[in-house]
Amino acid sequence: MTHKKTSSNPIKWLMGLVLALVCVQGAVAHDFEADGICYNINSDGNTVTVTYYGSSFIESMFYYSGNVNIPSIVQHGGKWYNVTAIGNDAFQICNMVTGISLPSSIITIGNNAFKGCGITSFNLPASVTSLGNDILNGCKSLESITVDNQNTVFDSRFNCNAIVETSINKLIAGCRNSTIPDNVTEIGRYAFIGQNVEYIEIPNSVLIIGESAFSGCQMLDSICIPDATTFIGTSAFYYCKAMKKLTIGKSVNHIGDGAFSYCSGLQTVYARMPNPNQVDCASNCFAYSSISNVTLYAPYGSRHLYKAIDPWRNFSPILQYADVPGDVNNDGHTTASDVTEIYDFLIIGGNFIHYYRMDVDGDEHITGADITAIYDILLGNN
Repeated sequence: MTHKKTSSNPIKWLMGLVLALVCVQGAVAHDFEADGICYNINSDGNTVTVTYYGSSFIESMFYYSGNVNIPSIVQHGGKWYNVTAIGNDAFQICNMVTGISLPSSIITIGNNAFKGCGITSFNLPASVTSLGNDILNGCKSLESITVDNQNTVFDSRFNCNAIVETSINKLIAGCRNSTIPDNVTEIGRYAFIGQNVEYIEIPNSVLIIGESAFSGCQMLDSICIPDATTFIGTSAFYYCKAMKKLTIGKSVNHIGDGAFSYCSGLQTVYARMPNPNQVDCASNCFAYSSISNVTLYAPYGSRHLYKAIDPWRNFSPILQYADVPGDVNNDGHTTASDVTEIYDFLIIGGNFIHYYRMDVDGDEHITGADITAIYDILLGNN
């Protein structure tokens, strides 16, 4: 008996699997096909929605390719229909699709409509008033996003290369060349997932970073979460494996599950929150990021708090910093009064309110060396 050798080519194997599924299932989801595009007739009987080929969007992987030009009207059975929507999953994982042209008749774009496509640019017409979730996720070749200036629901303000929901200032889709405008208050769910973003500046206007917003941005080198931000969602920076430096702003009060998991390149984390006990922080938010070999800088006066609570206690070493080095009494300035604060403690003793800010030289002891460190700062020797 002879045995047929299994193909070692995964593409051929996958194509074979898809064809097998087509043969087994037989049924198709679309009502008709015209000029290589599949459509479903809507309930009004006069409009149609662009959809995937076959019984599952997986079958469209090899059906759609190249530049896809969607018409505003299409004929079938002797009747003309207006093309008003792109359906859920219509072009999902069609990585051989390199371009999409949408007509001015499109009103709605469904969930995952272009997820995983190979497109390099995307233009949202003025007519579109409804967008589903994750329409451009994983489009790694995407370099340009524009929104027609006449669109009243969405915009691409200041040529930001992103889609912003105008009324709530929420960035919902970005690409490798996006900038986040200063008046955006939320970075939406999956906004940049899987994009080849190397650097991006998050402005201080951003209050919320949504679930998986930057997940899988494997080229992201560093990130600074501003002081105004309060919420970091689940898996927000999951698998950003090239990220070396992370700064977390002082107002953050929630860090979700796996927010910084698998960030294996991390070297330094600046946690600016004064009291980690007041932060709702998932214990696994740094899972598989080797934080036992990552330096954590905590604000002066709070290192003992970070050393006492997960996940922060697992960093090594844990050092401290001050916005104004040597500012022991926390008045925003380094002066002789800071020397007096340490001197009084050394002479009088006691648990002064600024005790933990007195360790100016960072050796975890309060001695005359800390006074010398302040003098060095005042004299410009540091």
